[in-house]
Amino acid sequence: MTERFDLVVAGGGPSGSAAAWQAAQTGAKVVVLDKAVFPRDKPCGDGLTARAVSYLQKMGLAHEVSQFHRVNKVTVFSPSQWELSFPKRPGMPDHGHTVSRTELDTLLLKHAESAGAVVRQGCEVAGPELDERGRVIGVVLKSGEKVFGDAVIAADGAYSPIKRALKLDSEYNGYSAIAIRSEMDANRPDSDSLDIYLKLAFQGDQLPGYGWVFPMGGGRFNIGLGYVNSYKNWQSINATQFLGEFLRTLPAEWELPPIEELKKNKSVRAWRLPMGFTAWPPWRPGVLFTGDSLGAGKPASGAGISKALESGLAAGECAIAALENGGPDDFTNYAQRMEAAWGREYKRGRYFHKLLGYPQLANAGIKLIDNARFRDAMLKALYKKAQGPQHRY
Repeated sequence: MTERFDLVVAGGGPSGSAAAWQAAQTGAKVVVLDKAVFPRDKPCGDGLTARAVSYLQKMGLAHEVSQFHRVNKVTVFSPSQWELSFPKRPGMPDHGHTVSRTELDTLLLKHAESAGAVVRQGCEVAGPELDERGRVIGVVLKSGEKVFGDAVIAADGAYSPIKRALKLDSEYNGYSAIAIRSEMDANRPDSDSLDIYLKLAFQGDQLPGYGWVFPMGGGRFNIGLGYVNSYKNWQSINATQFLGEFLRTLPAEWELPPIEELKKNKSVRAWRLPMGFTAWPPWRPGVLFTGDSLGAGKPASGAGISKALESGLAAGECAIAALENGGPDDFTNYAQRMEAAWGREYKRGRYFHKLLGYPQLANAGIKLIDNARFRDAMLKALYKKAQGPQHRY
């Protein structure tokens, strides 16, 4: 029996679930396909920025989010220590949260299902199904089964099989970060701060990246680091060994486990974060790209959850709007939405991504940030910008 839907969503992570929830609100027939069986783990820093929290609240999940561990500030070690509170912005909370992706992604997928989307777990999408014109008309599962839709949203991750099968490229391709993290207990009080460590050195070079210590509540912490691939020797870095070196720089009284122990319990996870639009334009006839398949990671910080939610909500809305107004051959409305929301920011981010690949410039940047007078001026400008117009999604 051939299945047909208004919208087929490949991937049940934050962007896919947000897209499915948004589209299902209209009464559209939506299916979400994911190769995993939830709950499942996903390597991540597990931090929710204020913007990410605002999207979850707009999706009707304010109560659920309030149960997550709350954070009220960011503490930066550069190496001097300074604090940032979350700025007060219209329609946005003045705090963030931390939550494991196991919990968050399961919550979002169930929320899409409660809105009317059909959820099929353990269904791996192998690639797109095309018509004679090359337009995407559905997906092919690894089992060989085909699922047809008037439109498809590819929320299938950094190694998107849909994008690979279509042999898509972008002038912005190649911008990515490598991140690694582990969750562990620490002999220290729970905190309401996201701690960021800017001083990361590899073989004497200042790396374009940062380390983090994020409190998860209950004495648990997500500790990791990330660096962009513009650094000339990034492929020579053993990320696991580097994480071990970073752990040893943290206070001894925390009594953190050694990296060998973390490896044994399989809590060390690394991943690649594409950023700055690695699929542009973000659509082809019949298909829209969201989250990591779009390269939605923020070039400046690598923040991915808020961008995944934003792109998913926009794609779900734009897909249905297109289907209601002539068909799925043109999703220019989605490209315009993403360009308006992120275009200027991502253009600057790609530029700095390249510059920071030079250790001398990265080190000079750290010294500049560590200068109190410059830092105060920078923070004043950032807070002023935060009061400006906000994106709809």
